[in-house]
Amino acid sequence: MTNSAQAMRMLITYAICIPLAIFMGFVMTEVGNNPDYSNLFVIGIVLAVLVSPIFIKWHYPIMVFGIGCPMVCFFLKGSPPLWQVVTILSLGIAIIERAINSERRFIKASVMTWPLLYTLAMVFLTAELTGGIGLKALGGDVGGGKKYLALFIGIGMYFALTSRPIPKEKRNLYVVLFFLAGAPSFISDLFPYLPSPLNYINFLFPPSQNVLNGDVSVGITRLGSFAQTAGTVVNLMLVKYGLRGIFSSQRPLRFLLFCTMMALTMLGGFRLTLISYSETILLLFFLEGLHRTRMLLVFMFGGIVCLTLLIPFADKLPFTFQRALTVVPFLHLDPAARLDAEGSREWRETMWADTWPKVPQYLLLGKGYALHADDFALMGGGDFQGLGANLDRSQDGLAISMDYHNGPLSTLMPFGVWGMISYLWVGAATLFILYRNYRYGDADLKTLNTFLMASGITSLVGFFFLFGSYSADIGGWAKLAGVSLAFNWEIQKAPALKTAINPLTRRLPVRPGRPKILPA
Repeated sequence: MTNSAQAMRMLITYAICIPLAIFMGFVMTEVGNNPDYSNLFVIGIVLAVLVSPIFIKWHYPIMVFGIGCPMVCFFLKGSPPLWQVVTILSLGIAIIERAINSERRFIKASVMTWPLLYTLAMVFLTAELTGGIGLKALGGDVGGGKKYLALFIGIGMYFALTSRPIPKEKRNLYVVLFFLAGAPSFISDLFPYLPSPLNYINFLFPPSQNVLNGDVSVGITRLGSFAQTAGTVVNLMLVKYGLRGIFSSQRPLRFLLFCTMMALTMLGGFRLTLISYSETILLLFFLEGLHRTRMLLVFMFGGIVCLTLLIPFADKLPFTFQRALTVVPFLHLDPAARLDAEGSREWRETMWADTWPKVPQYLLLGKGYALHADDFALMGGGDFQGLGANLDRSQDGLAISMDYHNGPLSTLMPFGVWGMISYLWVGAATLFILYRNYRYGDADLKTLNTFLMASGITSLVGFFFLFGSYSADIGGWAKLAGVSLAFNWEIQKAPALKTAINPLTRRLPVRPGRPKILPA
């Protein structure tokens, strides 16, 4: 028989759930007829209340997953990405837990904390001196606030990740949560093919720009989201097995899967993807010490064979593959692919040539990210002073909003020399943490620490020579450092040298110029 307490809980549950279900049904009907923001906001708030007990209990693993997940919170104004929302909530819960429980302690790493605090102060002061932090999506007259939020929340991501160490017995779970979170990205490229009942999933995964017109052809249309999904599988395999495990002769299916996923990353047609993965794999090859084994000859022979096969058949590959391969100058490729890639390169070079002369006037006080009404008018009209005559009009807005596709420019223009100091300091601190954990970390974390070290070096090279964005790269450094500390629990140190003591004389072996005698 059901006792009175259970009966009362059941009645309260029904009293809440039944009216809530009726209300949600009504709201969903309204959303189907009129999907405006107010209806979506109500749905989001109700769902947030329902899942709040789960989030409070499991906020850390949810945050680890959310950092890499491409979802957006469509029910919030401005549709912020999921990683920003879960980072704010998880960090807030972690601070409250620390306040009420003295045993809850953040992982200490002052070498990283100080440059991040300097960055926060520098960005905030620059924002105050250059128009403030405005959010056009909330009805303000000043825009550009999304980049400020990305910077602030990116720094907060480090503290959220280091709010607790990851237990050894759950390392595999958290590796999968973190590195495989981006797997649903391909949904954004399925927009033209989703049947009507499933269209609502694109509220969570907005369709990518290249598929919005509905004319999608695999191999011709740049499917960047499919490429991102393949990239998450590649990263997970590199973290779990390393190059040594992937290219093991005893695991042919693993090697086949890796090669297939690497090929699918070319569906996006991004040259940066090809360069970054080539650099990462080359770094892993040396960091894992494979250059001192017979794998060196195997890699060299395999590379020669692949290049020999690629030269005569390069122009037979899909368009997106050929576009990515335009970084290799001697390949015979479709002229349309080269023309498409050259257009992008010329636009960037023109913008850089017109922007670099303006850098000196912003060295002491940068422009900040603030965009005023005049800037938005220019973006709408496609007329950017100094650039409008030379650039594709569709790209002018990127230049005005300081998306320069160049790391140093994206730092010096908005924040001057102080921003460059910030980037170098944060980057050096992160590489120090990654190197110490790679060099002296737990053997069980060897492949993870090696991959993080290679990713850090790749990020640094890419920022200065390939493609960089200050607002994104600071968060990238914070994420790398936070993940490394969360898995390793601290900045690892070199093991202390153990020297045997003579039991008769109680003396340590004498070092030149430093005699040591233990007290009797």
